This record gives sequence, C-alpha cells and structure tokens, in this order.
Amino acid sequence: MILVTGITGHSGSWLLRKLAAEGYPDKIRCVIRKTQEEAPEKYKLFENCRLDLEYVIGDLKDEEFLSEALKDVETVIHIAGVRLSPKIVDTAIRNGVRRAILVHTTGRFSKFKSASKDYISIEDSVLSRRSDSFSITVLRPTMIYGSSKDRNMYRLVEYLSKHRFFPLFGNGSNLMQPVHARDLGYAYYGVLVHPDTTRNKEYDLSGKEPIPYLSIIKTIKRLLNSKAIIFPIPITLSIFAAKVYNAVFKKAIITVEQVMRMQEDKAFSHEAAANDFGYDPLSFEEGIAEEVNEYLSGVRVDYSGIRYK
Repeated sequence: MILVTGITGHSGSWLLRKLAAEGYPDKIRCVIRKTQEEAPEKYKLFENCRLDLEYVIGDLKDEEFLSEALKDVETVIHIAGVRLSPKIVDTAIRNGVRRAILVHTTGRFSKFKSASKDYISIEDSVLSRRSDSFSITVLRPTMIYGSSKDRNMYRLVEYLSKHRFFPLFGNGSNLMQPVHARDLGYAYYGVLVHPDTTRNKEYDLSGKEPIPYLSIIKTIKRLLNSKAIIFPIPITLSIFAAKVYNAVFKKAIITVEQVMRMQEDKAFSHEAAANDFGYDPLSFEEGIAEEVNEYLSGVRVDYSGIRYK
C-alpha cells in the first residue's frame, strides 16, 4: 500500500490521474484534510478512477493521526509541504514504512538565506535518516504552474490582461524554468514505479529549458494579445522604491529582498530525472498556452477537472 499526502492539490491530482491511466494495482491511501471533508467537490477527483482507494481524514500535524494513517504502508508519497517532512519521516520509520518520496523545492538553492535556510535545514535533517531499511527520494520542483489554481503564472496572466503597464524590476534577463503541474504528477509516478533506479537519490524537476523572465512576459502577452506596455525599472531604483514602500506601508505586498530575488537565476538541470525515469517536461510555450486559453475562456478548472464559471 502507498500513502499519499496532498493528492487533491495541483500536482497531486495529476499523480492520481496518472495512477488511474496506468491502472496502478496496489491500494492507495489518501490523506484528506478536515477542511476538505466539507468540500464535496474535492471528492469528484476520485470518481470513476477505478483504483483501490481509501481515505483518512485528519491533520498531518497530529502525531496520533499520522501514525494511524501510516499503518501497513510500504511507501509514502508526501506532496503536502516540505515543513511536514521531518514528522512524516520520523513517524514512517517508527511504523516500519520502507520508502519515502518527498516533494521539496529548488528554493533550497537560493543565495538568499531567508529563502533557503529553513529548506536546507529541513532537507538535510531528513536525508540523514536514510538507512538500509528506509530509503528517501527527494524531488525538487521549480516554480509550479498549469491552471487557474496555480499561485504563480496565473497571476501574471491576469495582470497582463487587465493592466496597461507592466513594471519590470531590472532588465528581465534572469532565467526561470517553470514546471507544469502535469509534468510533476507524472514524475511522481515515474519515481514510484522505478524504486531501484531512484532509491536514495535527489532530483531537480524543472521545465523544459531556462527562459529569461522578459521572454516569459512577452510570450504571455502574445498569447493574450495584450497591449500592456512593459516598463523597465532599473534595479537600483527598484530597490530604493521597495524600501520607501515598505517604510510607508505596514502591510507591504513586496519586500526589498523579493525585488532582489527577482534578479536571481532559477534554472536547474533535470537530466538525472530524464535518465532515471524518463522525465520529459512540456515547453513553457505549450504549457502556458493551456493556461492562457483557460483564462480567456472565462472557465476555471479546479484540481479535480471540474470546470466552472
């Protein structure tokens, strides 16, 4: 049996679809949060998928609940957040689980300590728990996108559609490599069914190729047929403006560090994943076109595939 956390989320729902498409034969135990129990539309994700599913409802921070959820489990796939990984791993080991697949983040490689410090500490402590009887595979996605439910590219699509000017901090030459949620769901499956090849390894899961941030903006503009004017702001001026903004407004929506992090390259090779389990992500052009078309249609698609106005 496998236990999956975060299966109703953005990339988790694609894992479920892949498991169903491949006719995965073993039992799958799904962790559902108590708040999701009151959202019946979440359960539509599981309808007609012809898998051997069972659900456990509770809080992953509750050690008693987690221990019960991990009983009789051989592999845990943890998608629900890097900060919960230590508790997941400790409880899994105590319950005799043999394998953990943990979804973390490439944020651990940021040169800014506030962005990477916790991720490094958590991940390193978790990896130290590897043993002959318990393997850990870590997956590190880059920025995730893919539908109206993502918190990244969809906001950019919406902004470029609704506003006449787009402020660009710096020159936009910093590289990014967004990854589609579908590619991640398929990657989780690839790791699951290649236990020997992927045992005790770490993989960066990025989009097809690095793209300058300015090119990302221009691609979305073209697909939207947006007339928004890109207005570059020199980085020194951007930092100064952010400092003034933060001094004036107590609830500032952007910090000086965030402006500086926008200049940081976020490009990572996925060659190891391609070699070990056939990871082959979409191009950004192809993936973002789906998202732009969803936006322009006025129809939103939730994680379960339900379409609504």
